Amino acid sequence: MREMPRGAGIYTFAEGQSRDSRGERGIAILMAVICVILLSVTAAGIVGLTSFWVSQRHRQIGVRRALGARRIDILRYFLLENLLIVGCGSIVGVLCAFGLNGWMMKHYEMDHLSPLYVALGVLAMLVLGQAAVLLPARRASRVPPIVAARSA
Repeated sequence: MREMPRGAGIYTFAEGQSRDSRGERGIAILMAVICVILLSVTAAGIVGLTSFWVSQRHRQIGVRRALGARRIDILRYFLLENLLIVGCGSIVGVLCAFGLNGWMMKHYEMDHLSPLYVALGVLAMLVLGQAAVLLPARRASRVPPIVAARSA
């Protein structure tokens, strides 16, 4: 049988803590990467959906411009519309998060969900939604009034 060197298996508390938390650190990094991917997909979905709305409302935007709407009015319209959609989705998400957290606390002895984390999540979604809709909304604001005169 092989002899163990002197002091083998003995380490400081900090070394043990570092060794034990390596797996947790890896899981945290994996979860962060998954969150970034999901947020990217969400932003791409918002851009795609808003681009679709702009293409479907091209003539309506032209009519509004012909009736005197400025570029900023069109931009503000799409930003407000998206803010309402993301805001309603965030409210539903908050209700689901707290409801699921309550159920998990009851059945699995989980901790309370921090309202700060939920508020930060809502804020992040609102900012992401507004940033994602900005490019298609700017494109919509550049629709010339002459589009209203063209046949559909």
